[in-house]
Amino acid sequence: MCDDRCVVGFPLPLSSLDTAQGVRSSIFRWNYSMTIILADADAHFRDRLKKRLERIVGVHVVGESSHFEETTAMILNRKPDIVILNSSLQDGRGIEVLRHIKRFMVPPTIIVVEDYPLQDDETASSFAGADFMFEKATDDQKVIDTVRLLHVSHSRTDATGSPIALLDR
Repeated sequence: MCDDRCVVGFPLPLSSLDTAQGVRSSIFRWNYSMTIILADADAHFRDRLKKRLERIVGVHVVGESSHFEETTAMILNRKPDIVILNSSLQDGRGIEVLRHIKRFMVPPTIIVVEDYPLQDDETASSFAGADFMFEKATDDQKVIDTVRLLHVSHSRTDATGSPIALLDR
């Protein structure tokens, strides 16, 4: 599944990472723009999270939504790198968004934020295709840190064109 080395915490093969070709200096190069869609019924939460995410260089929130159909269409049309999704949107169909987009595209990285996570919610989110799951009220910093790590792992290269955050297996 993974070459000799993997990105810290993520079983991605090295060949799948975006790297800057032809970099011949030891200076790190940021060349990757990461797009995000926020889907949550709570406009205040979306606004607060958007402000924090956009402080990360190269990260752009390209859409916000609170309903199933609008969220699904936005993901299919804009093809973001990451979707931060509350499993209970205003119409209560957040998990259905995951199931729906998996039928029509290779899904982006999905971060589910739960209002009050239960074991059943984690199982449902996992089966539906969520990559990460956090509690909305207490884990907002973990959401930011996860996006930051995903962004760095896809954008930062050393002089040889290899990702920086590597771990021997």
